[in-house]
Amino acid sequence: MTKEAMIQPRTKTSIYFDSAATTPMLPEALETFVELNQNFYGNSSSAHYIGKKSAICTEQSQSLFSDYFKVPTSHIIFTSGGTESNNLAVWGALGGLTEAFYWLKKTHHLQRNEERLLTSTVEHTSSQKVFETLESMGALVGWVGVDKNCLLNFENLKNLLDRPIRLASFHHAQSEIGVFQNISEISKLIKAHSPNAIIHLDAVQSFLKTELSFKDLGVDLISISSHKIGGPKGIGALILGPRFSGAAAFRLGKLIEGSAQQSGFRPGTLATPLVGAFAKAFEIGLKNFNKNREKLITLRNTLIEKLPKEVILNGPNEQDQRTPQTVNFSIPYLNSALAVEHFSQKGICISAGSACSAGSTKPNQTILEMGLGKKRGLSSVRISFSASNTIEEIDLFIQELHSLIRFFSQQKQKTKEAISFQESSLTPLE
Repeated sequence: MTKEAMIQPRTKTSIYFDSAATTPMLPEALETFVELNQNFYGNSSSAHYIGKKSAICTEQSQSLFSDYFKVPTSHIIFTSGGTESNNLAVWGALGGLTEAFYWLKKTHHLQRNEERLLTSTVEHTSSQKVFETLESMGALVGWVGVDKNCLLNFENLKNLLDRPIRLASFHHAQSEIGVFQNISEISKLIKAHSPNAIIHLDAVQSFLKTELSFKDLGVDLISISSHKIGGPKGIGALILGPRFSGAAAFRLGKLIEGSAQQSGFRPGTLATPLVGAFAKAFEIGLKNFNKNREKLITLRNTLIEKLPKEVILNGPNEQDQRTPQTVNFSIPYLNSALAVEHFSQKGICISAGSACSAGSTKPNQTILEMGLGKKRGLSSVRISFSASNTIEEIDLFIQELHSLIRFFSQQKQKTKEAISFQESSLTPLE
């Protein structure tokens, strides 16, 4: 173990408020993972009995997800996580890498693009970067902006429906601010204009935080991830909706080439222990869904109510537009990186936004897209809960937050007094 990995907080406090980045594994999921590694080590594609044991485990895991999403088990494609699921959804909806490249080449050759792709300016980088790549290769991408509450701008969206929409991809729950997008209305609007449009939903942050239904949301593909719900890292899934069934079904293209595992959609030997542990975390989360959701909402509302008057809450005031697990706010005149480091030294783990942009000294891009300015962007922090957090932990955090604000206010006042003294000392004597 490296020296860095052994770093411990300077106090005995240990509070984890960064569950939007990742969650601790549930004991039951960890137990399942260990057991499957010991007893289900066979390749699930092998014909012998040890391989068949692994195949049965995978099929049972698929059934848990297929029952929930009301789709065939063949529509559950296990991936390495949310990033791969999002990539597979976008490239796959365009027919896979080969077909997508052919389409882009044809578009470039004809010097026109009749179809548009849609996404927003506040997506996770695993989606955003794919659309940026497609745009650089000649695809016509419509970037839907957001309002001051981080909600998609419907007027902006309507203006981008001037061409047929081939593919649209949106967050369900925005990961940094913690808001639910009105996906059902967005889907209705897009499909009223382009009935054949494929709509992908990045539900990594909303999975087990709210109900997910292909029918109610009007989407065709859903990405989920294990380590956001108490499962292991390195496993996620892309769920294919009902429009991928039947004679006139959509066809998902491949992102990587290889053998015919998972109906050929995602080649490679399945990691049975990861799949089983993911399914166990899902099973437990589903069983405790209502209880966990109510607790998360209580934690969220308690934190918001107790925030010092000096901080500015980012996102909507309406509770039903906020995700239950995430609160984002700005601390005026205090750089978010300093705040994260201060709390870390006190044994309290928070973040300045998405883990994929951690360490950046630039203003939070999502805050800038909301039109809230550079100062808010440089001073924003994110608090995200799991059901294992407590009100007592919130009280300790609030207490430390008050101390931090008080300290920096005093430092600011001392600086003002020093500047004032220096200026007065330069006044010529009469």
